[in-house]
Amino acid sequence: MIDKRKLHISSVAIFAVLLLALVLPLGTSGRILAAVLLAPMAVFVYFFIKKRSILSLNASQVLLLMTAIALAYLMLYYLSGFYFGFYKNIYKLNVSNILRFSVPIAVIIVSTEVIRYVMVAQEDKIADVLCYLSCVIAEMLVCSTIPNISSFARFMDLVAMTLFPAIVSNFLYHYLSKRYGMLPNIVFRLLTTLYVYLIPISIGISDSLVSFIKVLLPIAIFLFIDMLYEKKKRYALAKKNRLGVPITVLAAAILISVAMLVSNQFYYGALVIATESMTGEIDKGDVIIFESYEEQIIIEGQVIVFEKNGSMIVHRVADIQIINGNTRYYTKGDANDALDAGYITDAEIVGLVNYKIPYIGFPTLWLRSLFKR
Repeated sequence: MIDKRKLHISSVAIFAVLLLALVLPLGTSGRILAAVLLAPMAVFVYFFIKKRSILSLNASQVLLLMTAIALAYLMLYYLSGFYFGFYKNIYKLNVSNILRFSVPIAVIIVSTEVIRYVMVAQEDKIADVLCYLSCVIAEMLVCSTIPNISSFARFMDLVAMTLFPAIVSNFLYHYLSKRYGMLPNIVFRLLTTLYVYLIPISIGISDSLVSFIKVLLPIAIFLFIDMLYEKKKRYALAKKNRLGVPITVLAAAILISVAMLVSNQFYYGALVIATESMTGEIDKGDVIIFESYEEQIIIEGQVIVFEKNGSMIVHRVADIQIINGNTRYYTKGDANDALDAGYITDAEIVGLVNYKIPYIGFPTLWLRSLFKR
């Protein structure tokens, strides 16, 4: 009972510390606060809560594999610079920045993995859930801070580029920690996180594409390691759980597809309709799926996505004129009485609308309304 009491109190305390460090308006100082408070907590958990972990015989092999994957990730990332371009890193490599960024992040990563290693081995649901939530918050704290949110767009960036990858990656880290210990996670996370602050070159790849990779990579690692080392166990349990692997594959496919659509960095993208200007064909709260515009032929009546004054607009092409060799598109919302002001050119067209999914965008609109109060 005493051990369980320590376990639950420690779990709640760690969760509270990380949550406060994330939401308090401390900026990068929130990471320093979290590192200072987490380090002694990790020491306490490691030495004063009984460990019951029995690691797989493949633990050393998984450690080497995760190290190799991390190094391969870095190599491919910097090789992509030949396509996306190389730039000077905004984080200068000096003592001040190392103490401000690298050291706190390293302490947070190591501390959370020590805590995770002990907590997941306890077979206690409360501690396990709190530990997972704490680790997700720690991952977000490493990448971002909530007080920086000043608009709905910034909030959606946080969800898509920080929260979503943190949720997916921590499923992998929980899985690895329970079976193979904390070292594979520590090495992988340190290598794939700290390079941003230590290598003086950055790549001109978009944040949304990096976030997509951060969602895809943990899923791919999980499926690979599960196939490589858990194959016999999976076959032994096949009769009891025939749907386990198909469900995992289906969930991975759904997560990858959603990340690709939300990022708008691939051939297909998705947008939530926030106004009633297209009511009838496309209603407020619908989500439209569009294909990227790559100089396809556009005809009158085509519903397109275009960017005007920094906003993404979904309207129908009402008229097309060619003046001095330049094509001008005049657009109109189906529910509007008049044409949109001015015209748009090929350079402003983002995509062509192909499908819509009714109503599923209303939760997003509700969240957006909170930022307008």
